[in-house]
Amino acid sequence: MTRNFKNSKGQSTIEFIMTFSAAIGFIFLFLKMAMNYTDGFMVHHATFMAARSYLVNDDDRKELNEGDSRAFAKAQEVFKKYMPEGLVKGVDSSLLKENNPGSMRYHAFVGLHVEFFEKFSLGFIGGKKSMRLVSEAFLGREPTRAETRQQVCNAIKALGLNKCEVFVTLEDNGG
Repeated sequence: MTRNFKNSKGQSTIEFIMTFSAAIGFIFLFLKMAMNYTDGFMVHHATFMAARSYLVNDDDRKELNEGDSRAFAKAQEVFKKYMPEGLVKGVDSSLLKENNPGSMRYHAFVGLHVEFFEKFSLGFIGGKKSMRLVSEAFLGREPTRAETRQQVCNAIKALGLNKCEVFVTLEDNGG
């Protein structure tokens, strides 16, 4: 039984090209995925650091449903510091959004979040549609001064005193 090798000329070259292309495609896919993870980590770290800043800065508001503009402005500064423009394509401090204490029913969701879009791969594997990525940092913010004032006022009113604003103190002796 003899084989006719005339018709298989170049077969190994074609197999090599196909296998090499698939291997290179997987390498680029995993490289792009690694870059997506790195970008996501960097955005999440900046969001977390901005949320820490948002947590400790507090306006002396009179009403609970007012925005916390000073704390949010400080958080945007911190976000810019950790996420300078151009570090991750399409991500800047304008994407930073807040869930302020007055807008949330549950205070566990008070904090900051960022939504941005990244491509899954370079286009030939996984499609060309961008993924929606969200970084959230809800740190369980401490009660604001307005919330503290309201709680102290409620406690004083429960004692039968009418003018609680006179007796409200916001002093902390550190104990």
